[in-house]
Amino acid sequence: MLKLFRNQGKTLRWIMGSLLFLIAASMIITLIPNVFGPAGPASGDVLAEVDGLAVTTRDVEIELRQQRASGMPDEAISMMAGTLIENLIAEKVLLSEAAALGLVPTDEDIARWLRDFLPDVLFPDGKFIGARAYEGFVRQQFRRTVAEFEREVLYNLAIDLRLRRMVTDSVGVTEEEVRRRFHHQSDSVSIEWAAVESDDLRGDVRPTPEQLREYFDSNQLRYRHPERRPLKLMTVGPEAGAAEYEITEPEIELYYSQNEYRFEQPERVKARHILFMTMDKTEEETEQARRSAESVLEQLEAGGNFSELAREHSEDPGNADSGGDLGWFSRGMMDPAFEDAAFALQVGGTTPEPVKSEFGYHLIRVDERESGSVKPLSEVRDVIRADLQAERSQNDRYALMENAMAAAEQAGTALETIALRLDLPFQEFPAFSRSELPDSLPKAAALVEAVFEERAGEVFTVAHESTLYIGIVSEAVPARNAEYEEVAGRVREDYIDTEAANLARQGAEEIANTVREGSANLGAAARLAGLTPATTEFVARGGDIEDLGPVSALGDEVFVSTDGQLQGPVAVGNRWVVFRTVELREADESALATESGPIREALLAEKQSQIFEYYRAQKVREYAETGLLVRYADRIQSYVRSMQSAT
Repeated sequence: MLKLFRNQGKTLRWIMGSLLFLIAASMIITLIPNVFGPAGPASGDVLAEVDGLAVTTRDVEIELRQQRASGMPDEAISMMAGTLIENLIAEKVLLSEAAALGLVPTDEDIARWLRDFLPDVLFPDGKFIGARAYEGFVRQQFRRTVAEFEREVLYNLAIDLRLRRMVTDSVGVTEEEVRRRFHHQSDSVSIEWAAVESDDLRGDVRPTPEQLREYFDSNQLRYRHPERRPLKLMTVGPEAGAAEYEITEPEIELYYSQNEYRFEQPERVKARHILFMTMDKTEEETEQARRSAESVLEQLEAGGNFSELAREHSEDPGNADSGGDLGWFSRGMMDPAFEDAAFALQVGGTTPEPVKSEFGYHLIRVDERESGSVKPLSEVRDVIRADLQAERSQNDRYALMENAMAAAEQAGTALETIALRLDLPFQEFPAFSRSELPDSLPKAAALVEAVFEERAGEVFTVAHESTLYIGIVSEAVPARNAEYEEVAGRVREDYIDTEAANLARQGAEEIANTVREGSANLGAAARLAGLTPATTEFVARGGDIEDLGPVSALGDEVFVSTDGQLQGPVAVGNRWVVFRTVELREADESALATESGPIREALLAEKQSQIFEYYRAQKVREYAETGLLVRYADRIQSYVRSMQSAT
């Protein structure tokens, strides 16, 4: 449990610094003023306007690019265009509302945020890396222009970190809501079921040529050949350019003298504690925890053994069994109140009164203490040698990367000649589509995105983890409709799958009708149809039914209609299922005390999300009704049709 007491401010700082890379689809920064001002001529038609803010086809293309990078099939992406347009409209509405409420951060706010949370990336040694390096960073890591990138950052800061908080901060969760969710998650049911499998009926489907041709004509989009592109790819991996250097003793000594701060050993203490938890407790329970701490303190002052009392009374599960031993820690690792009290003690000393932190009341004893010092050169010589070796190898690698990129720009489609000259790995791939990637293509979503987004004939670079990819696509083979003869085998298989599923559904409906007419119960009706019915053990909502799959696939009726009435047919995979709930077993509420915390947090997050979605929809309607939102329906329809016909 030691990690619970670490300095929360430092943890938050690290999380926010990492946030940019965790949500690489949408976040980062602003360094250029007037982000909300005109971004130059529109690169596509304006599809809608929100209080002066335009939603363009370029905006949609940026969002679609993110979906492609995640591996979503072209067919699905094309169907998303309309939804993405509405989402972008809603985003502009929320941004306008945030501006009206004074929630949009200024350039100074964002610059301060950057310096706080991205010092090493954009401000090494306290100095901005420069506009050119900044633009290169944005283009390489996020495949955005600086204007696009910064606009997205501002949207997120204004909407998610300010407007959302304002709207949802007052949302709460009641005890009754927690209880209902507990039962929703923990109640279980026993189910009787029977299923007709479509695979068993495939042999009964004998399509005629006319039926297959008609099926193909009705489903041509399913058989459309997507765009395909060939690729030449050169790779600069983490081992590229690596060389062994002889690091001399004078170099090591010089580095040590110039970087002594790196080898400082801060003041630290080794301590134990006894914790009386107060988190998520009432005022009365908190007061009882304080009184318990004072009672144990009296026992310590009377000569009681600290370790034994910790084992008996401490509510810290991480170290109670070890007598409350927290090990060594230095300043900045603990809750501030806990830390101040611990470092104020002498060796063998115990806090004269309980110490209150955000977690509860602590009794603390310091067992050992070490003052701050600098490690001698003899202890860090090998570390320095390895660092100098790594630094020089890294410099060589960076030089190789720059040389490779510059040479690739000159060579163009003759990329293999540069790879041969620089002794770098090279691969050439015949034309492929997004949905049928070559097995040997590196598994980097950004690389696939670049292959299908960059212009044919232009060299592109993609950084992924510790590898730089340099590639070029010589041509783009456009998408086209398939001829029937090309896909006749697929059409036949798809038709048989569809018709077999229809036969399975009809068979399940016949069983259900037999039961509902009173001719037989479910077990008898299933056996008459040549099926084997089954009755499950008790299973909760998140559980699986043996030989069938997740109970959730049957729908919530399993837990709602518990009077034994027949339900279905319901499609579960390649089966059609009829079922009835035999018995509902409610969960024992004695477990609610330990599970209420996580349940409450999940409920709160859900309610906040629902409230904000309602607020979002309400504002979009309000803007439309007052004329602040104008949709150009003809342009939207035309654009959506063009997207669907292009796949």
